[in-house]
Parts: sequence; structure tokens; C-alpha cells
Amino acid sequence: MDLTVKYSGREVGRLRYESKIAYFAYSREWLEDGFSISPRSLPLEDRLFKGRMNYFEGMPGVFADSLPGGWGVFAAIKALRRKGIDYQGLNPLEKLSYIGKDGTGALYYEPTGCDWESLPIQDPDIMCNECISMMEDEPADLDDIFRRAGSTGGARPKINAMIDGSEWIVKFRERYDPKSIGRMEYEYNIAAKICGIDVPECRLLHSELCDGYFAMKRFDRDDGKRIHMISLAALLETPTDIPMLDYVSFLQATRYITRSQAEVVKAYRLSCFNVLSKNYDDHPGNFSYLYSDKEGRYVLSPAYDLTRSPNMKEHHMTCMGNPLPGEKELLGLASEMRIPKGQADEIITCVREVVTEHLSEWL
Repeated sequence: MDLTVKYSGREVGRLRYESKIAYFAYSREWLEDGFSISPRSLPLEDRLFKGRMNYFEGMPGVFADSLPGGWGVFAAIKALRRKGIDYQGLNPLEKLSYIGKDGTGALYYEPTGCDWESLPIQDPDIMCNECISMMEDEPADLDDIFRRAGSTGGARPKINAMIDGSEWIVKFRERYDPKSIGRMEYEYNIAAKICGIDVPECRLLHSELCDGYFAMKRFDRDDGKRIHMISLAALLETPTDIPMLDYVSFLQATRYITRSQAEVVKAYRLSCFNVLSKNYDDHPGNFSYLYSDKEGRYVLSPAYDLTRSPNMKEHHMTCMGNPLPGEKELLGLASEMRIPKGQADEIITCVREVVTEHLSEWL
């Protein structure tokens, strides 16, 4: 099976899948004036690239970024099963064909099995109950949920939605989640913003059933233009479900792809926030980079998935080898990345004070 990889109407290259391995080559046009869509594993060169058998279903990681994660996979399995299609039995290129233009970032794939647009948000309580019904095998509009879920990931239900003319992601709760779960994520994002961390515009949507639903404006969209995005996991070709990385790896990768110490400091500030706010769900799929067409370079994306996961007892990503790090490890991280101690002390103090003042309810 072959797929054409596209970006803003231009052909980036071609994907082929044979014997459980995906092969990719850039188009000649893209080689002339394009950019590397994955600088570490897919440099802008005229050659055939090969995925690895046991990672990302045999594809280079940047294409796996386009596929749905936990919730999106669940929605796809449920909806396609009713049409007689075994989603889990599809090869990864067939799965990409069902994403259409709704995947994360700017890449899309042809031929496509769908061409869906984000839909206006309905009553969030109704949508939440629809998602819960689907999860519990009760009657639900599976096509609508699948369509709205798109390439979303994570364990909890969420949808893509149009709000005030822009594309947003709205997160819901499961039946047994605390009613405060949406408010918690909202307050984490507000605290991160006070700390000087770049976070997307966010809202807490009203609910009659809980404290509200967390909604985040998509930062891989800009007035309808799609922005190329690559996760830390895809950049390093590292699976998200196995704890393999340290925050040193995150900051080193940031330096590698952005070529900017200022971006490294941004990543360090986010690292401090995750450690001091006990955001344990810090797997490499929860950090990303955006390609700026205007600047012709990659930058660290706004921070996302900032919240507590009470069922997790330690960080997915260690800091200086410690899965339960503190300020000592954060200072060691700064030293490792040549961030001056005075600057590191200032960042740690700021983050500690904001977290103590604004997030004590959750800690």
C-alpha cells in the first residue's frame, strides 16, 4: 500500500508499507525548497528511509504522531467495528487514511478514507454523556464521536470542536472521575502561564454535572493554517509507554532541534513546573516542537497535558535519574545544560511560589 504525504497542498513524499515496515522518500519538489519533517531520522536527503520493526508499527515516528492515541483508538475501534472494519487489523498506512486532514500538526495523507471538518461544540454535558455511553457499550452516536475524536490521544474522552471560529480540543470526564478534574487542569494551565510558560488559550466550559470541562485552543492551527508538529517521542523514535527518557534528554533534544539556548531555558522552566507541580504524566508524547515557516526553524511548542494523575506515583520521565526529583535534581539539570545557577534559582523560586499559591488544593 502507498500513501502520499502532503503539507499545505504540496507533496512532501511517499510512504509504502511492506512486510510490516514502512518506507519513505521525499519528493523531488520538496527536496528543492522544503524542510526536514523529522530532523534526526528523516534528514532532507534524496534517499529511501526505513522504519523500525518494533517501533511505531514499523513507521518513522513523525507519521505515528498523526495516528490517534488511547481515546482516539478506542473511538475508531468502536465506530469502524459497526461498519465491519477491524481497526486493529489495519496496517498503519490504512489507519492513516482514516485520519484525513484532522491529524495532529500539518501532515495529511492521500488517498483518504474521510474528509471531515471540526464540528461546532454542542452542549458539553450531552457530549460527555455520549462518550460515557460509548465506553460502557450503551447506545451512542458512534459515527459522530469517531468523527469528533479524530487523532486525539490520552485515556480520557475528548473531541475536536469549533469554538468562536477556531479549532479547540475539549476534554471530558469518565463516570468515576472526580467532578473537579476539568477545573484542576484549567488551574494547572493558569498557574503555568503565571510562571512564564507558554500555554495555549484555554477555558473551563460550563457544566451542570461537574465543575466544568477543560478546553484548549489548538496550537497546531493558526487562522485555519496547519502547523507542522513533531513530538519528542517521534523526534527521538522513542515509545511513549516505556519510561526510557530523562529530562536531560528532553533539554538536549530541544537544543538539537531548535539550535537555541533560549528554547532550552523555556524547556527547563517547563521541567521545573512539571517536577514541582507533580505532573507525573510527562511521557515523551507530551512534549512537542513546531516548525515556523516564517523563521525557517523549529521551536518548542506551547505546553500541554499539564495536570495531576492521582493514580501515578512517580514521573514517567526521570530527572537526573530520579523518578521523584526535587529542587536538587533541577539544579543538577540546569548545570548539565549550562544554565547559570542564578538563573536556575530564579526560575525554581518563581515556580515554587506559584505552585504553592495556586495549586495547593491538588498537591
